[in-house]
Amino acid sequence: KIIDFVLKNKIELLNIGDDNYPDILKQIYLPPPLLFFKGNKIKNLGFSIAVVGSRRCTAYGREAAIYISKSLSEMGIIVVSGLAAGIDSYAHKAALEGKGGSIGVLGCGIDVIYPPENKFLYENIPENGSIITEFIPGTPPLKSNFPVRNRIISGLCRGVVVVEAGEKSGAIITCDMALKQNREVLAVPGNIFSPTNRGCHRLIKEGAKLVENIDDVLDEFSRYTGKIFKPDKKNNVTSKKENKNPGIKLNGNELRIYEYIGYKSKSIEDIVKYSGMEVKNVLRILAFLEINRLIKEESFNKYSRLF
Repeated sequence: KIIDFVLKNKIELLNIGDDNYPDILKQIYLPPPLLFFKGNKIKNLGFSIAVVGSRRCTAYGREAAIYISKSLSEMGIIVVSGLAAGIDSYAHKAALEGKGGSIGVLGCGIDVIYPPENKFLYENIPENGSIITEFIPGTPPLKSNFPVRNRIISGLCRGVVVVEAGEKSGAIITCDMALKQNREVLAVPGNIFSPTNRGCHRLIKEGAKLVENIDDVLDEFSRYTGKIFKPDKKNNVTSKKENKNPGIKLNGNELRIYEYIGYKSKSIEDIVKYSGMEVKNVLRILAFLEINRLIKEESFNKYSRLF
């Protein structure tokens, strides 16, 4: 029945005895004996790095994931992730723009699109990468599947880069798997007030390499492989972030309020008290800053900076 389904839906199989089965994946504890896949990248796996992180990412996390993944792919490095919402989806999208492409590892059957909003990625990754899973067709995305799936994400790669992760997130589970598999772990630092960065900060404290530009990633792996990767242009997460809105110029009061609103949310009452301005004028400035994606409303009448 499974074979009929596979043939009918143009799904391919790769078993651990095949010549094209990735050697690096054979090295892990309990490698998947059988992979269902779409897209041929998995049959000729090159140098790969995983980029993973929070499903509920911030604008900063999104930009960091895009910058890192696009830079890696432009150099021919395959970006592996879990096809989840948030950081994973931005990593895949950015990687598809480069020659490296991307591999998405599912926590469900190859015929199940999860989450549904990633249908575009599901359909387009096989054109410049692969979608793979060890679960038989029809398997739903059960919660218990994802920790099992994570060992394949790290197993396919030389290392894992984490962009925004809570202390008990799936990305941290992937890092635990990576360490057990003798892979490198790198982490992007973030806002100290945000719980979505606590996992990354803990990893850095425990010895993960801090990533603030693409050279930090490349240097780490060149040291172990002897291969020298050359980025198309030098850049870093901070400068990428700061150039997001180059055309917006703030006047005196706008700039004063923007600088007062930090990455820890401030209430309208706090902003009015600080600025000494009338409430209606503060609201006008907040609306302008929010429309231009410089701030966001964290909760009712509380704002924090995006950049």
